Amino acid sequence: MSGIRKFSMRSQCYEIIKEKILRGEYKLGEYINIANLSTELEVSNTPIREALTQLESDGLVISTMNAKAQVIYFTHESFRDIADTVYILVKGAYELCLKESKLDMLLDMLRKSLALQEKHLNEGDYYEYTKELVYFDQIIFEVLDNPNLLFVFNRISQVLFLMYRTNHERNNWALSRSIDEHRKIVQTMEAGENVLLEQLIREHYHQSYVEN
Repeated sequence: MSGIRKFSMRSQCYEIIKEKILRGEYKLGEYINIANLSTELEVSNTPIREALTQLESDGLVISTMNAKAQVIYFTHESFRDIADTVYILVKGAYELCLKESKLDMLLDMLRKSLALQEKHLNEGDYYEYTKELVYFDQIIFEVLDNPNLLFVFNRISQVLFLMYRTNHERNNWALSRSIDEHRKIVQTMEAGENVLLEQLIREHYHQSYVEN
């Protein structure tokens, strides 16, 4: 890789490392070799360490006792905690959408996202497919136009991306499963079956850590 520009080196290092994590070039639980990365990017260790600090704030990296950086890894407990967080956020945001009469806008955007999910899946572009799965979850916060809720969701959206990717890498997990569940959620919204909808949303986010 050619050297990066001196301007905003930390930001560029951040984007490069983040992309490596999200695309799976760095595996979950893998230690990031700062010296090797410094050589690859032709920068000093300082902007790389600053970028890793930002990635730790994003939840993608953890610092170890010996000052090494490690890509996050999932346990049943961490899956559950993230699932609980997303479920509560989405459930509450949906109730606000109903209260503010924004259901039609929400459904329109969700249908467009479903079309893109299907397109990426059919083309075999699993990275863009996974990004669109996460965007489907984000839409409800964009519709509300509530910057605080959107900020909270965005704080965990990249970890959610890794959760989706982890599921997709399982031998017994059909890639189409996530989009099938999204379709059911949209159909249930359209039918106004809110009790069933709450159950589907809960199952969608919580199944990942209870299965082998």
